[in-house]
Amino acid sequence: MKSARANIILPTDLIDEIDRVAGARQRSRFLAEAAREKLARVRFDHAAVRAFGAWTEEDHPDLRTDAELGRYLKRVRASTTRRIRGRLKRGKGPA
Repeated sequence: MKSARANIILPTDLIDEIDRVAGARQRSRFLAEAAREKLARVRFDHAAVRAFGAWTEEDHPDLRTDAELGRYLKRVRASTTRRIRGRLKRGKGPA
């Protein structure tokens, strides 16, 4: 992956804490990872705002209570687990 130099200004106490956690020689790597995590949260938030209202109780009357939703999630998770285990048995990674 290509890299580019960026001049940023941060509070001294923040730099000190980053250096304590990541090490002074790993500051760029730490900040790049933090930026990627923040960008992923921002993208998720934007997607959630765009998707708001797409799910209605009228469209899914079978999932109105917590118990119904719990049963549905249990089925979906079990199905996903079976699919992944099957792929692993066939020598393929989870997808």
